[in-house]
Amino acid sequence: MRISRYKYFLFTIVYCCLSIVNTNSFAQDLEPRFLSSVPLKTNYSGIVYGYSSGDILLNSQEIEGLNAKLNSVAVFYGHSFKILNKPAKYDVVLPYAFGKLNALVSQVDTTAYKNGFIDPSIRVSVILIGDQALNLKEFAQRDVKKFKLGAAFKVKAPLGRYDETKLINLGANRWAFQLKVAASYQPTKKIILELHIDSWFFTENSSFYNGNKLTQKPFFTTQLHMAYLFNPKFWISGSIGQVALGETSINGIEQDNNQENSRYGFTASYKIGKLGSFKFALTNGLYTGSGANFTTTLLGYSFVWFGKSE
Repeated sequence: MRISRYKYFLFTIVYCCLSIVNTNSFAQDLEPRFLSSVPLKTNYSGIVYGYSSGDILLNSQEIEGLNAKLNSVAVFYGHSFKILNKPAKYDVVLPYAFGKLNALVSQVDTTAYKNGFIDPSIRVSVILIGDQALNLKEFAQRDVKKFKLGAAFKVKAPLGRYDETKLINLGANRWAFQLKVAASYQPTKKIILELHIDSWFFTENSSFYNGNKLTQKPFFTTQLHMAYLFNPKFWISGSIGQVALGETSINGIEQDNNQENSRYGFTASYKIGKLGSFKFALTNGLYTGSGANFTTTLLGYSFVWFGKSE
């Protein structure tokens, strides 16, 4: 069954919007201090609430005034360990989203409501240069290096809510894989500079809207962060990110819709006691050639606990 181009645009843009409210979105999960170190056998868990609202820009005369108000809640758990005596972590994220999208489609007022689970993710990250795998006591006495280099591998599983008879879904019905390389440099005790280079790869969605096949070329993203450490409990960061490529095809027909978006963000984190912390983040569009021009606010709480040392 062939689908019209404007309906395809709706699916693609809505999918990107729902990804934005997820704390691990495909294109722009601005994540300062990704290379922060923790002792071995550290456990961390928490919850993040996100709210996104704004306009969605399309190159389509059939769709006007497309805007959205979207909410998300994500719970996560992580644990630190070592790989070849290098400090490593894994984390699992389970996100849930709900919201409303409005548009004039061929001069007809259209509103879509969605709620359900988004595809969950699991990530493994490792610091290759600049730190060692240390227990809690050793970690407190270590010398902090100015330069760090790390990498991560993330998988998003197609377990979110999906119905091939519906054009708009929360789940993507395909596997997604992210490769990340990150480097940080600390020129002073209070300033940390960090650069990320990411790429996302996707399997085919063979059940896209009544049996059509959807494929997507890889995304490539870059992020630059500058964090300022006021004290051991409080830090802030400014971030900027750019996404490119990622063209999709339906039944082998390219859609000429490479992503051309950049975002900026602000993050603040404050520790509560010895084990808890609050984090606030705000992101906005810097340039949007096509896609979501959203303001997104995130508010999260996390806490840590430590396993017994050997």
